[in-house]
Amino acid sequence: MLRKFNTLFIALLVFVAAFCFYANFSSKDADAVEIITHWVPHEVYGMPGDPDNSGKVFFSGLYAKYMGYPKGAPPYPGKYSRFWRTLPAYRYYIPDYMYNRDEVRPSNPIKGQFRLKECLGCHSVVTPGIVRDYEKSAHAKAEPSPTGCDTCHGNNHQKLLMPSSKACGVSDCHEEQYIQNSQGGIGSHASCSSFAQIECAWSIERPPGDTAGCTFCHTSSEERCSTCHQRHQFNPVVARKSEQCKTCHWGKDHRDWEAYDISIHGVVWQTNKWDPTQFDLTKKLSDADYVGPTCQYCHLRGGHHNVQRLSTVYTSMGMSNADRGAPLWKEKRDTWVSVCDDCHSPRFARENLQAMDEACKDAGLKYTETFKVAENLMLDGMGEPMPKDLAPDWSGQHIWSLKIGAYHDGPKYGGKKGESGEFRMSNCSDIERVCFESVGYWMTYIFKGMAHGSWNDATYCDGSFGMDRWLVKAKAASEQARRFTALEKKAGINWVPAEFWRKGDYLDQLSGMKIVKEFPGKTIFDLCPEPGWLDTNHAPAAEVEYINRMLDSLGMKAGHHSAHEQHSHDHDPGARSMKKH
Repeated sequence: MLRKFNTLFIALLVFVAAFCFYANFSSKDADAVEIITHWVPHEVYGMPGDPDNSGKVFFSGLYAKYMGYPKGAPPYPGKYSRFWRTLPAYRYYIPDYMYNRDEVRPSNPIKGQFRLKECLGCHSVVTPGIVRDYEKSAHAKAEPSPTGCDTCHGNNHQKLLMPSSKACGVSDCHEEQYIQNSQGGIGSHASCSSFAQIECAWSIERPPGDTAGCTFCHTSSEERCSTCHQRHQFNPVVARKSEQCKTCHWGKDHRDWEAYDISIHGVVWQTNKWDPTQFDLTKKLSDADYVGPTCQYCHLRGGHHNVQRLSTVYTSMGMSNADRGAPLWKEKRDTWVSVCDDCHSPRFARENLQAMDEACKDAGLKYTETFKVAENLMLDGMGEPMPKDLAPDWSGQHIWSLKIGAYHDGPKYGGKKGESGEFRMSNCSDIERVCFESVGYWMTYIFKGMAHGSWNDATYCDGSFGMDRWLVKAKAASEQARRFTALEKKAGINWVPAEFWRKGDYLDQLSGMKIVKEFPGKTIFDLCPEPGWLDTNHAPAAEVEYINRMLDSLGMKAGHHSAHEQHSHDHDPGARSMKKH
């Protein structure tokens, strides 16, 4: 009897709940419920879309009318500034150009000039966390007087400064460290904004929200010391921990942290980092006697801030290839071995680095094979789709995305002599993307894995085995395209790529579309002819001196591949990096 009563009671509750649910949807509150439960009409279902700034929740992103990126953000520096679309938040990451200049400085309601004591009094209420951190810092305890808020930010509240690395590098503060950091070339902290971001086709091409993460990360290390030295404590103990590097140095195409973390070195750090007798982080790096290496112990050896000082030849995070044990790079290899000799014999270090070279060479063979499958398919006019069938690339042209400057010139590749394509993950054929991922992801996994002692990354976790899969995928895609072409030819079918390859809500936001619409007949190279960072800062003087000295001692000369030289397909002087006299 009791069980029957419970059943009836539950049924009644269900009926009441259903009635209330129905009544709610019949009430004036229905619109509000729709907003928070994602039940919003959209054009995919043949209904009018709403502006993306309406505040409504669009189920799976469908279908907000894109109202454009925020206007009024400061301009970006560099030769491509006119085509860079920025977000207001970028100002904090390139402060000297986007924050500290009078014409772009954000407005401030507070007027007056203030000193440290007044700053702390106000900000202990407004931003108490900042004050708490500052009061723990060495700046607050500096003698004979503290390094205060007004020292770094200025004292005029209408013209406050956002400190950059240059502000920290003045003569009476951290000039030595700033100069050291500035000595690196391509691939160092010194260029990760000036070149790898400001002149990066990948980021210039896309709408700003699409690559905000690239911008925040790449600008942080060059433009701001606080990326590594957490403000406002700026505690060097924190800056010496390996985890401090992983905000930037991890992810698909720069898998440093993942490789280090699961390597033997990383495991030693993780299992001993809480024991100050094993890792005494209060000691300067020049006095460090750790039980194992941290990132900083090897890459900032002795506390020197040029992370490339003890590195080998730069190879675009492992996407390019070089025998780092070759005579040309002997001095760099010897220096690298000297970093390892705290814990390992020179023979052990050399043979492990040799193993890294061999793993990278084998990876290069796989990528060359993958690339040639894609290249031959494109040259035979069988790409699905061909470059001409896509939306304009970043330059306003239809350059094959895998074209490498002067090495692949000719009308079938697109572009003028020497103009390179750009690796892309969209607005390209599937086989082009396969090639990009093979070299940009899996090949870099192999390099990073072997360099850091992570065998899982190098071989199992999408390194070597990943390249295997993508090589087979490229061959299968090519085979299928060739079979379809043969069948279409036999059947008299003239295949025309679908319109979605050329037009779309997202494609319409790319820089190439803007150039074609607003500057017909022009390319980004025509519109931005002035020299950029790469043209004037290709390599630091010390690197150039080293290479020239080694070339001379070995009786070698460098190849040339200038875009302004005439190249013959029968003899390309840049086809081999070095040639004997």
